[in-house]
Amino acid sequence: MSSYKISQFDIFYISYDEPNAEKNWADLLSKAPWAKRVHGVKGFDEAHRTCGRSATTHRTVTVDGDNIVEKAFFDQSIVIGAAQENFVFSWSANNIVNGLQYGNGGLKLWPKAVLENLSSHEYSNSSSAVDFCWDLNYFQMNNCYSQVHPNETPFQAFRAGFREGVKMTLDRGEKFKDRIQFFNKIHRGNYQRLCIWCSVGADVDNGLWAIYGARLGCYMTNLTDWDFSLIKDYDWFEQFWQKFAEYSKERLTEENAQLGVKLRDNLKLSVVDLDSDQSRFIKYTYINPLRRGVMTPEVVI
Repeated sequence: MSSYKISQFDIFYISYDEPNAEKNWADLLSKAPWAKRVHGVKGFDEAHRTCGRSATTHRTVTVDGDNIVEKAFFDQSIVIGAAQENFVFSWSANNIVNGLQYGNGGLKLWPKAVLENLSSHEYSNSSSAVDFCWDLNYFQMNNCYSQVHPNETPFQAFRAGFREGVKMTLDRGEKFKDRIQFFNKIHRGNYQRLCIWCSVGADVDNGLWAIYGARLGCYMTNLTDWDFSLIKDYDWFEQFWQKFAEYSKERLTEENAQLGVKLRDNLKLSVVDLDSDQSRFIKYTYINPLRRGVMTPEVVI
């Protein structure tokens, strides 16, 4: 067993097109002046491999572009056993849109070798290759030291919601074969998070866009023959967004309501249309479950 201070490790800030990236980068530097940045590298895996190739420590922390880290994180220590040498340690982030707290957007401590050798999913022909978590050993830490802010613009919020609306409905990266299997086999934790993504957030800027994205992603994945692996394609997302970019708030509210009916009727999904006060109440009263231990993919715990 070895004990390490977080401040001993390289810190890599990974940004691509997040509208709040410069603000968040400046905030990170004020707390961790030794942090490094990887910016504009297309593809999740390639951006992370770039961190691995550039790292000078045997482990490195990654921070997503929409994440704001608490200063206290850099004062922490971690004990790593010999059997955990190839583990990726993950700290949940608190999502300011809906109050969820899980691995999405959170801080991660990687072995350098794992980062350098991530298998690329961006160019994979497999429909299941929408996330790199399936092949990694994650160890979920219970404490939360950051907030994820995915709602600076309507597009950012829509994209964040859409991706989770897709990924939360998959079974180890694959679609359920039919609606009955979806309802009977979807992981309880994923089901709950999906319902919250599809319901909560009307109280924050662009929160309705995150809700719409989550509902639409869930609908298209499970109730159409759409190719869900497209969520890994940055260019596709830009083009797809143009269909909705000019929606008024009234149109957005109407479209959200219509999708809610379809999800309730066809998938028995417990989504509700909440106003701002109701969303705030849910976030105030909802208790995120404790999450600590080994997990094989991150999104099924």
